[in-house]
Amino acid sequence: MNKDTLLQRLRSVECKLSPENLACDGEASRGWVRKEGARLRRERSRIVAELGYEPTYQELWVQK
Repeated sequence: MNKDTLLQRLRSVECKLSPENLACDGEASRGWVRKEGARLRRERSRIVAELGYEPTYQELWVQK
């Protein structure tokens, strides 16, 4: 997978990990939030490993 695709996937995971999204604005159960958070953090780790480095905030969020 190319770098741009991996960064796009990482952005998506980061957004899903935001507290309001992860908790579905307070509607999700604690158990589901815990499991989904763990799954998303594992996915994030896999993407970073595939990239080979931890991208900077600028690289992830500042559009060129």
